[in-house]
Amino acid sequence: MMGHNIKPEWVSLSLVLALATGMILADAFTLPLILWLFIFWLALLGIFFFRSRSRVVLAVCLFLVALVLGAGRLQLEANRYEALPHQAVGAKLTVEGTLQERRSTYATEKGLVGRYVMQVRRYAYAGEEDVQPGSGCAYVTLPEPQILGSTVVVTGDSRPLTYYKNDGMYDAFHRDREKAIWLRLFADDGKKVSVTAPLGRWDSFLQALRQALTGRYKAVLGESYAPVLASLLFGGHYDELPPGLLESFSTTGLIHILSVSGSHVALLLAVIQLMGRALGLRPRGLCLVSVSFLFLYGALSDFSSPVVRASLMGAASALSLTVRREYLAGHALALAMAAMLIYSPYLVFDLSFRLSCGASAGIILFQRPVSAWLSALPAFLRDCLTVCVAAQILVVPLLFSAFFSFPVYSLVANILVAPALDLVMVLGLLASVLSLLWGVGADMVLWLIKPLLALALKGNAFIAALPGSRFWGGQPSVLAVLAWYLVVAFGFCPAFRRRIGSGLALCLAAAWFLRLSGPEVLVLDAGRDQVTAVIYEDKSADIWYNKSRFANPDQAAVVVTPALRAQGVFRLRQCRVDGDGAGYTLALLRRHFDFLPEQGAEDVPFRCLPSASSAFPDGPLCLEFRSLAGWNGRDFPVSAMATIVYASRRGDEALTEWGETAAFHGRPCYTPGRDGQIRLYRWRGQWQVATFDEEQSWNIRNI
Repeated sequence: MMGHNIKPEWVSLSLVLALATGMILADAFTLPLILWLFIFWLALLGIFFFRSRSRVVLAVCLFLVALVLGAGRLQLEANRYEALPHQAVGAKLTVEGTLQERRSTYATEKGLVGRYVMQVRRYAYAGEEDVQPGSGCAYVTLPEPQILGSTVVVTGDSRPLTYYKNDGMYDAFHRDREKAIWLRLFADDGKKVSVTAPLGRWDSFLQALRQALTGRYKAVLGESYAPVLASLLFGGHYDELPPGLLESFSTTGLIHILSVSGSHVALLLAVIQLMGRALGLRPRGLCLVSVSFLFLYGALSDFSSPVVRASLMGAASALSLTVRREYLAGHALALAMAAMLIYSPYLVFDLSFRLSCGASAGIILFQRPVSAWLSALPAFLRDCLTVCVAAQILVVPLLFSAFFSFPVYSLVANILVAPALDLVMVLGLLASVLSLLWGVGADMVLWLIKPLLALALKGNAFIAALPGSRFWGGQPSVLAVLAWYLVVAFGFCPAFRRRIGSGLALCLAAAWFLRLSGPEVLVLDAGRDQVTAVIYEDKSADIWYNKSRFANPDQAAVVVTPALRAQGVFRLRQCRVDGDGAGYTLALLRRHFDFLPEQGAEDVPFRCLPSASSAFPDGPLCLEFRSLAGWNGRDFPVSAMATIVYASRRGDEALTEWGETAAFHGRPCYTPGRDGQIRLYRWRGQWQVATFDEEQSWNIRNI
């Protein structure tokens, strides 16, 4: 029997969780769509048959329906993505499309260029007149400046999408599938990018409104504070923020304020409700005005997933105020999440979507019990702490998985800084609305914002600079994540307390005893850079880094640092950097890691060799060859348990021959660019070689 103490919010949110779980399973295990449909109909028959016989079986069938619905929806979306014209990738193309989003801007030897997301309308192979209908989107690199929303024709080389396959990297793979991005296009040098269609009326209106608002902000707040206010209100503008601001907000746990979320929509609704009542609007008119402003606000924020979710909930809230019925936030959140996932199933992998929904669900589910625990505190302090603690209960594993740390002073920042920023956002939204009606009044409000914003930013920077402001932990294991959520269910759901006690103890014990111990070797997929780290039991490491002149100069910060932090490495014993720009790369590593005095190295069955031209070491070792130049094509380390080699810029002939020779001798051969990160570690006396996608065990003892 299903317990009567279970809150309705738990049921609706659990069904959405089952929907999301089905999407994750379908991504990991590809099955024919017809099979998902067959399981779906079986579950529906189970609901019909057991609807009045067994509540437990009925609940299982309901969850199964939601799970299979999610799996089938993602499989359908995956089939649509595979149907995009991938066969054109690699050729020189002429593509016509609409510029939707500017991803980055950077300087080159030939001037300033930008990377855009372009909606592909049609394309043709360069030099041919046969035009193919296009679909999906492309990353296109163009000379600056370009106007978002305009339709352009670009001729250039197309390349396939590539991803770094290391732990700790941002999930660009699923992000591109969410946006249906299927190729990269680089405009030819010297070729003019022709504009075939200017901005439409709606896009022109939005762009003019954005420029008018940001121009008013700059006129009053100046160049330093105007981008901060624009980012607080509408998200984006991150490349215009003052240096170090993003890092300080991340350190204090307030980084979510710089991306539009439910709190922004709630504040906007509060401003509209207050102004509407002051103007004497009737409930129906006020509801219409609120929904209209929510739509406009979503458009100004580019309809990002948190904005859409929060806007749907806000519209439900505004409607509930009109019809004077109870607004069930849990059901509204579940409905908004389900609608968004059904519309765009790859959103389930989006970090912003997960954090936003997790924090909202935490506030809905845990605000009352947490407030009861803090009942002895003053009302203002209790309310601030309650919202902060409740919002973080469900997202703690997500924070460690994405940022490898937890903000220690998050409660302090939420009590001292967040209220000031909330007031800044309320006044900023008020000024933005007034700018459409009364410009002088908007300027007066902006003058009030300036000292408040300065105080909030300086206070946040002070808290971020306090010692021990972050608790670093690395990425948690699957068992550790499961144990955390079992602890949450144990503490907040009495109906399951007795049932999950043994499972909780088992997960905690397994997470402790199954953790890796002893030294390990990590070879990273760093593009043209070559990075190898020996990680010791205390999670300090030695690094050998060969920097390529053809790679991103900031590769150490954007690829190597997150990969090592995901393994729990935050301290380095030795760091040897060779190659082009070695000094700059070493400075980046010193900025992100603590350096310890050199210590004695532990012996591991691994050798890193500069080339394959010299004599091979004997014994069951894992050998890494950073170059195959000079290899005679015949000799091979037959006693090695595995070899790791790199592809060269001039072709893969030597790499292919090496792989064939390794297969002939029955020895595995790995390549970081193909297999992703490669780990050599010891487990129960056996050394194992694991790649990003698969793991292979070697019975090597007492080495």
